Amino acid sequence: MAVKNHALDQRILESATLEFLEFGFQNASLRRIAQRAKLSTGALYTRYKSKDALFCSIVDDILSKIHEEFEPIRKKYMDAQKNYSVETVLEAIRQEESVYQNLLLNYYDQCILFFCKSDGSSLQLQIEEFMAYKAKETVSYLENISNHKVDTNSIEILLSQQFYCYRFILEKNLGSENTIQCIAMVQRFQEAGWKELLNAIIKNKE
Repeated sequence: MAVKNHALDQRILESATLEFLEFGFQNASLRRIAQRAKLSTGALYTRYKSKDALFCSIVDDILSKIHEEFEPIRKKYMDAQKNYSVETVLEAIRQEESVYQNLLLNYYDQCILFFCKSDGSSLQLQIEEFMAYKAKETVSYLENISNHKVDTNSIEILLSQQFYCYRFILEKNLGSENTIQCIAMVQRFQEAGWKELLNAIIKNKE
């Protein structure tokens, strides 16, 4: 059995990352990626069956990390629901925001690819499904806390606005540290909005 050339794989991934960052998924070219990596297009296809497979392989790490990091946060939200106060929920929100910041620090290029350059790829559908799931979970969570119906459309708008705000900042390509500073400022404004919403829930419970 032939030994896989890991050095070549790394060269392909580095070349593909540069290509996708510059052109985005839709306009990226496997021919140019092969040229950047100094190999034939055929050799590229022996390792990645499609442009989509290559793109997804680059962001695999961040997707795995998101699932790993959000498990303890989900538990924190559940604990906050059992012992409800505005501060306990806000603390869970802050912990979730710190995960986003750590991902940006450690996977900056992959974050840009995932959030800004994935249009047309299979990951675009995953993002849309994640946003719908996040909105549904948030509505259910707030309804369980308040014992009242929550306006689903409003929650979807708030969450999508937060996502596209982050995407807009990433598209500015300010570098990881400046990006985190901008997102932190936006998060302070958003926290004030969540705090007002959570205070309203407490009033409804009384």
